[in-house]
Amino acid sequence: MTTATKRKPSVRKSATEDEKFVVRFPKGLRPQIAEAAKQAHRSMNAEIISRMGRTLELEDEVFRLQRVIDQLLAANDDPSRPAARAAQEIHA
Repeated sequence: MTTATKRKPSVRKSATEDEKFVVRFPKGLRPQIAEAAKQAHRSMNAEIISRMGRTLELEDEVFRLQRVIDQLLAANDDPSRPAARAAQEIHA
């Protein structure tokens, strides 16, 4: 006697919802991503998307912090400009 397995109905996404992009990994990277995904309890795809999004956020933050550092260094080079006032202007 065989039992039929029930499958969820297939739900197709429209082409406008997601874009498909094939990526070739350097040797050894795929197992690292697989392990990170396993640790985070998500698919490899979700892990890759999460990490790519976080990288973009961090790049924006690094750029912002570099501007702050540049302004503080410039204020430090100008003896007529108190550093406290320069720091206030950065956060304004």
